[in-house]
Amino acid sequence: MNAAMDVFSSGDFEQATMRSIAEKANVPTSSIYKYFTNKDDLYVTLVSIIVDRTNQELNMHLTGLSSTKSKIGEMARFHLNFFQDNLHIARLVFASTNLSYWYEYQKAYEKVKESGSALAKIIREGQRNGEIRDDLNLRVANHIYFGALRAMVINWLYRRHVYQLSDLSEPFADAMYGAIRANTAGTVQFVCPLMKEGNATNRKSKASKA
Repeated sequence: MNAAMDVFSSGDFEQATMRSIAEKANVPTSSIYKYFTNKDDLYVTLVSIIVDRTNQELNMHLTGLSSTKSKIGEMARFHLNFFQDNLHIARLVFASTNLSYWYEYQKAYEKVKESGSALAKIIREGQRNGEIRDDLNLRVANHIYFGALRAMVINWLYRRHVYQLSDLSEPFADAMYGAIRANTAGTVQFVCPLMKEGNATNRKSKASKA
């Protein structure tokens, strides 16, 4: 697995081969095929291990926090610090493959959904206690959070780490929470129509009437 991590994170996924991984690990190529069907299977298995690890660590960081705002803040800090401290994993997840890869392979897609489940749980708890808007579209909220996370890490990677990725955690969390929190008396809040639950249903209804 360490050899696969080195090969996948050092360049383009398409250029990586099972042979190069075997050479890095100093083992016969045939021995790798005993455990993995191809490099896609090996890559997804490797990422699955990473996702499971990060989800476990994230849950530990969230333990004891009560408010949705504090949980989103801690989640943002955890993710940005994690990728800052694990450069090879940041490259593996965000730079070695394009986004379409994660939707082409079912096992990879399932891991993407697992990553989003933590945020969805936080949001649902916030909705129950009145801290988060009831009309929030969870799928869109997940896309916004993880899309922004991906963009920030990729930009940081390609700018060769000239700044601290972790410095973005507070403004990132503030922007995310500000977009989904429940409106309180005396405050003005921008409401993105895409964030509203049922928006797609309303568009279909209008289209059918036309």
